[in-house]
Amino acid sequence: MTASAPVTGTDTHATESTLAAACERIAPVWPLDRWIAVNPWWGLRQQPMAQASQLLQKQGSVGLLMPPEFYRDAWQSGRIEATDLEAAAREAGIAASNGEVESLAMGWLNRPRPIGASIMSAVATLTVTGGDPLEQKLREQLGALCAQFFDQRQARWKKGNTGETLYAYWHRSGLPALKGLLPANLGKIAKAIPDQWPAAAGQMAAALNLTESQVTHLSHHLLLKLLGWASWCRGEDWRAGLTGAPLGHTQSLAGIWLVSEWLALQALPERDQSRIRESWQPVDQITLNTQPEGLWIWQRAYEHAWQRRFFAELNTGETTVTSKTTVRPEVQAAFCIDVRSEVFRRHFESEYPEARTSGVAGFFGMPVAHCSLGPSDDEHRLPGLLAPGYRYIDTTGDSERDRTLNRELDRKEQLRESVRRAKYSSLSTFTLVETTGLAWVSKLIKDSLHKRKPRTNDDVKEGRLHHLLGGDPVADPERVKLAEGLLRTLSLTGNFASVLLMVGHGSQTDNNPNEAGLACGACGGKNGGINARVAAELLNDRLVRAGLAERGIVLPESTLVLAAEHNTVIDTVTLLDTGVIPQSHRAIVERLKERLDSAGQACRRERATTLKLNGLNDDELEEAMTLRTRNWAEVRPEWGLANNAALIIAPRERTRGVNLAGRSFLHDYDPSLDDDGQVLHGLMNAPMVVANWINLQYYASVVQPQVYGAGNKLLHSVVGGNIGMIEGNGIDLRIGLPVQSVHDGERWRHEPQRLTVIIDAPAERIETILVNSPDVRALVDNQWLYLCRFTEQGVARYDQGEWCPTVST
Repeated sequence: MTASAPVTGTDTHATESTLAAACERIAPVWPLDRWIAVNPWWGLRQQPMAQASQLLQKQGSVGLLMPPEFYRDAWQSGRIEATDLEAAAREAGIAASNGEVESLAMGWLNRPRPIGASIMSAVATLTVTGGDPLEQKLREQLGALCAQFFDQRQARWKKGNTGETLYAYWHRSGLPALKGLLPANLGKIAKAIPDQWPAAAGQMAAALNLTESQVTHLSHHLLLKLLGWASWCRGEDWRAGLTGAPLGHTQSLAGIWLVSEWLALQALPERDQSRIRESWQPVDQITLNTQPEGLWIWQRAYEHAWQRRFFAELNTGETTVTSKTTVRPEVQAAFCIDVRSEVFRRHFESEYPEARTSGVAGFFGMPVAHCSLGPSDDEHRLPGLLAPGYRYIDTTGDSERDRTLNRELDRKEQLRESVRRAKYSSLSTFTLVETTGLAWVSKLIKDSLHKRKPRTNDDVKEGRLHHLLGGDPVADPERVKLAEGLLRTLSLTGNFASVLLMVGHGSQTDNNPNEAGLACGACGGKNGGINARVAAELLNDRLVRAGLAERGIVLPESTLVLAAEHNTVIDTVTLLDTGVIPQSHRAIVERLKERLDSAGQACRRERATTLKLNGLNDDELEEAMTLRTRNWAEVRPEWGLANNAALIIAPRERTRGVNLAGRSFLHDYDPSLDDDGQVLHGLMNAPMVVANWINLQYYASVVQPQVYGAGNKLLHSVVGGNIGMIEGNGIDLRIGLPVQSVHDGERWRHEPQRLTVIIDAPAERIETILVNSPDVRALVDNQWLYLCRFTEQGVARYDQGEWCPTVST
C-alpha cells in the first residue's frame, strides 16, 4: 500500500506501522526517581533540525528557535559579531558581501513570527455543553485516565493496570473520556468500537478515509495535544522494549485519540465534516504563512560566536599530546564526564600537580541493578539507553547480620506503608494529623532547623555481583571482561599510579522531586558511588588482575584502587571503603584527601558568584552550600548541567590547564591505543548520544519552556508517587527542566546552543564509524550537533562529508 492510498479497516498491519511511525516521533521520559535528560526530538533525528522545526510548527505551532528579540539582544550586546553572521551565511549558501549579510540579517529579525498551519481536526472544532472546546475536555479526561492507569502508589481505589494496554483499560471502563461530551445518539455507535487498538485504529482510519501518511501526521498531531502523557507512554514502551516485552501504550493513546476524532466528526454537520476531511493533507503540502530560515542563520551565528572563542581557548593548553609525560603519577583519578567534574578536575590538578585525572561515563561500564538491604526494589544504575545485565547485592559481610537487618528494615517499611495508606484513605485523611501529629513533631523540628542526620549506609561493608537473570554469581572471566572494558575505555592500560581513584558523583537535596536530574545521568539518575565501588572491587581483585595480565594489562600489586563520590552541591569528595587502605598507602591517601579538600574549596569559590554567595569566607561558603542540601525552600541548590556546550573525546593533555568554565563534557581517549576503532565506536554511540540528549533537553527547556520545560517548580505536584509532575491544577505531565534550573530570575543561565563534539582521532576512523552508526550519522548530518576533530592546524568541522577548517580568535 502506498502512502497516498486510503487505509482499509481490515489491514491492521498497515495501521500498526503508520501509528508506530507517529509514536516514534515522541521521545520517552523516565520516572522522577530515575529521571534522566532526554532529547525531546529524538524521534525526529532522521530529519534536518530546521526541517523538524517546520514539521512541529505545522503539527503543533511549536518551533525550535528563540524569539527574534533574543538574537537582537545578542547582536547589540556584542555576543554575536559580524564575522559570525558572515560565517553562518556562508554555511547556508548565501552569497553576499559583508554589508549585504548584515542588512539581510536585520531583515530576518524584523519579519513576523511564523504562524502555525497545523492540521485541522474535529476535536479542535467541536464544542460541548457550556461552550467549552471538546479538545480541552478530552485532554482533561484523558489526563485523569492516564494518571489512574499508571499510578502504582498514590491511588487507593485503583481499578488496576493488570497487564492490559491503556486502550483496553479505557474501552473496558466504558470509554470514560467521551462520557457527557458527545450527543447521546452516538452511544450505540461507540459500543461497536473494537476493544483492541490495532483493530480500532484501522477501523477509524478507514472510516475517516485517511491515507497512511495522513494517519501518521494526524496521530502525531493528536499526541502533541497531550505531550506529557504521550511521552510517559513512550517511556514505558521504551523500557519494556529493553527487556523484549513491548507494551504499545503510546499506540493505545493514539488509538483513543483517533476514536475520539471519528466520533467528534460524526457529531458535526455534513458540511463541516467535508471541510475537515479536506484539511487532512500530508504535512509536507502545508505551507506556513512565514518561514523562519533567516532565524536559523542567527542561531548558527550565535553558536559560531561561542565556538570561535572556545576553539581559541583550546589552543592555550599547558601541554600538547606529543609532550605527554611517561612519569608515573602518584594518583590517577577517574571522574564522570559530567561538566561539573571539569571544574573539580581543573582545580584538583592545580592543587595536586603529581596527580592525573581522566574522564569516563559515570557508571564506569558497570551495567548493574543495585539491590540494597531491606524491602526496596532494584535500582538501575546505568544509562537509560541500556538494560542491566547484573545485580549488585549489598551485604554486611555476615549472612546472619544481613537477615537481622533485613527484618528490621522490613518492619520500618511496613510502618511507613501503613501511614501512607492512612494518609490517602478517605476515612482517615481528616483525622490523621490529629491522631499522629505529635509523633512527627520531632522530625519536623529537626528538618526545619536543618538538624537531620545525613544519609548514610554504614552497615554495608561490601557488595556481591550476580547475573540479573538466574541470580548466579558472575564468573571470573566475565568479571575480567568488565574490568578490561573499563580500563580500555579510559585509555588507561599501563603506567598505573600508586592510587587509582574511581570518583562517582551525585547530588543531595531535600524536598526536591527533581533531585534525580542533578544526580548522575549515566547511573540512571542515581548517585554514582555504588558504580565506583563495583569498579574498585573488581580492579582490586587478585583473580581479576591475573586475568587482565593475560590480556596485556598489568595492574601492579603496588596500585590500590579506591572508590569515592563527589557531592556536586557542595563540591566535596568522600572516599568510600577506607578500611581497605594498607599502611603502605596511608600517607598518599592522606595527601590525596588534603588535595581533594583544597580543590573543593576552589570549586566553591568559583561557583559562589552564580549562586549569589559572594563575600563569604571558605568556611562560611561551605556552610551556606551545605545548607542548600537541606533547605526545603531551596529551588536552585545547584545549576546542574546548565550551560553545557561541548563534548571533548581526547587525551586530557589536550585540555589540561584550560579553563573550560564547566561547559564541557570530557571523555579520555587515546587514538594510539585504538587501532581498530572499537573504543571510539563505543564512545560515539553511547557517551556522545547521551551528551546530545542532555544538551538538547536543556536547549528545549529554554527555547520552548511552556512545551518542553517543566514550568514553575513552586507550583509542582507529584503524580503517582514518582511518575512525574503537573504544574498547579494542570492535567498534563510536565517534561523537561523547571524554569528555575535554567533561569535565575533575571536572565537565562543556559545558552541554547547545539552540542559541539571534538574528537582526537584520524578522519578515516571517524568517518567509518559514521557509516556504521545510522543514529549517530543522523545527528551529525542533520545538524542536531556539530562534529569536529583536532588537526595539526587546529580544529576542523565535519560538514556533509568534508572536514572544514574553523576560525578562532
